[in-house]
Amino acid sequence: MAKRKFSNSLNSQMLRMTLIPLTLMAIIIISVSVSGLYQLVANETKEELIRDAQLAQYVLNEIYVGEYWAEDADGDGVAEMYKGEQRINGEYTMVDDLADMLDIDISVFYNDVRLITTLKDTDGNRATGTSASVIVKKEVLEEGASKFYSNVMVYDRKSYAYYMPLVSEAGTTDGMIAVSRSQESVKQELLQYIFPICVTCGLTAFLMGYIMIYFNRKLAGRIRKMDKYMNALADGNFDVEMPRELMLEDDEIKHLATDGKRMAKAIQMLVDYDALTELNNRRYAEKKLEDIRIRSVEQGMQYCVCISDIDFFKKVNDTFGHEMGDYVLKKVAEKLKAGMVGKGMAARWGGEEFLLIFDNRELDIARRELELIMDEVRTIWVPDSDRQITMSFGLTALQPGESVDDALKRADENLYQAKEGGRNQIICK
Repeated sequence: MAKRKFSNSLNSQMLRMTLIPLTLMAIIIISVSVSGLYQLVANETKEELIRDAQLAQYVLNEIYVGEYWAEDADGDGVAEMYKGEQRINGEYTMVDDLADMLDIDISVFYNDVRLITTLKDTDGNRATGTSASVIVKKEVLEEGASKFYSNVMVYDRKSYAYYMPLVSEAGTTDGMIAVSRSQESVKQELLQYIFPICVTCGLTAFLMGYIMIYFNRKLAGRIRKMDKYMNALADGNFDVEMPRELMLEDDEIKHLATDGKRMAKAIQMLVDYDALTELNNRRYAEKKLEDIRIRSVEQGMQYCVCISDIDFFKKVNDTFGHEMGDYVLKKVAEKLKAGMVGKGMAARWGGEEFLLIFDNRELDIARRELELIMDEVRTIWVPDSDRQITMSFGLTALQPGESVDDALKRADENLYQAKEGGRNQIICK
């Protein structure tokens, strides 16, 4: 039987059932992990920037004493910023070192203008003289409150930033200290955490997928073998062996296969056996005859065929009833079946006729064995009567290259001669 192709095979269904949930699970885990990590990194960045701003203010207060103030004394448009009597802008070594150490950018505003900053453009020019955004000016300078921003433009880049007001002893807000980290640098830090998570999730999903696919394919293989086995039974091949793989696990597949075998045997009894005598029926016998014809040609084996008939069976039915007739048929079938053990097979050919096939036997040997069977049949008597059961036999050898019909015709002619010649005998030629 040709292997069937399925547009949506069980193997492909199980593959999808494995890969789709695993892929979705990996995506969900990675998404949740990234979201959680992003929030964690954002919170850590906020805490770090708050500490860094406080540290920067502490350093400035320790190095310089006094209030913040500024003036453009030389009229060049760039104000000089002082803390007390000391000018604090113009020399950036200390601020740059602090910014490098903390991996941040630091700006000091007088009012809303940057007068000290580590921010630079692509040409290396510092962002001094630039102003804070309107929202920062309002929320920090005007309201006098420290503020963290997770998405604010600092000079020319999106950044995380913390602005802390510089409050004089009189309580006025003179400016701000701002510390910031670009979002790009935070994303790079985030990637350092995300990459191992993605690799771990990927490897875990791959391993789980491999294990699940292995067992799914094993299960699908058993189901395919069961399908092939059931198809063989459906095609009438009742002698096919149940695949060993179907019996490995005590599961539904094993029970389905076992049920299929029992069902096949039940069907075989209906299809290949005669219900009354439990011998093979004519359909099976005809198939067997064709098999031996082929073997006789291919292997040179000798076979003999015999058609037999119960003598005066109609009188048994008419005299003793059909139930007794069935009894006689069953007893005859028992004798024929027992007599053919190790020699060949017996089948009910129709009505009170039976077919015997002798395997690998010459005609004279088959005749001697048939005489023993005939003697056994003669031991059958109709109960509570003097009616003995006898049979007539027409025996012949199947010639190499001869058709089954020709051999059966010759056996039937021999049977006819046996009945015409007085019954209870064997005609062999």
